[in-house]
Amino acid sequence: RADASAAYAGGECDMRFVFCAAAICTLLDDEACSTIDVRRATAYIIASQAFDGGLGLGPGMESHGGSTYTGLAALSLMGTIEELKRRDLAVQWCIERQVGGFQGRPGKAEDTCYSFWIGASLELLGCARLSDVGSLAAFARSCQFAHGGIAKCAGNHPDVLHTYFALCGLSLGGVRGLLPIEPRLGTTLRALHSAGLSRLCTAVECEVCE
Repeated sequence: RADASAAYAGGECDMRFVFCAAAICTLLDDEACSTIDVRRATAYIIASQAFDGGLGLGPGMESHGGSTYTGLAALSLMGTIEELKRRDLAVQWCIERQVGGFQGRPGKAEDTCYSFWIGASLELLGCARLSDVGSLAAFARSCQFAHGGIAKCAGNHPDVLHTYFALCGLSLGGVRGLLPIEPRLGTTLRALHSAGLSRLCTAVECEVCE
């Protein structure tokens, strides 16, 4: 589809496809995203903002932390994030997901991976410092395994995904000792520069750039 919401003609529409398309364009030095219809892709994302301010996987679908992040990151990569309607409501929705750690949806249990999905969403909305980083760190510590790694929640076994995203969220929150993160792509600035993608660095102060 021209709006990048499906992987092939007639396929399932999903916000994650829009993000993948925008990210691939950006990584391949097509920062104008000329191979997709940016206007229609932006319209798809805008139409997916639910009544509560969060973004669903598509129009009319429930707000979710993952789809909120992928939608906002895609808008940012395409240079159209300023077109988001009800920005303040989106910020409020993200803030309300913190119940110690972040939850992905209202009424759900907190999960360490949403430290990034929601934390990066707040960063993209210009409000990263509105979260309670102390509570976020305490939740991550409660999910840390005795021999290393971080689980999705206390009592579960750790895995690479939740370990990485828990630390990403803490980095975005300004916790010292962690490498800075590029919120649009979910990678460290060090990895970005090592891959020869310094042009994508949006940090105001970047030691690697300097």
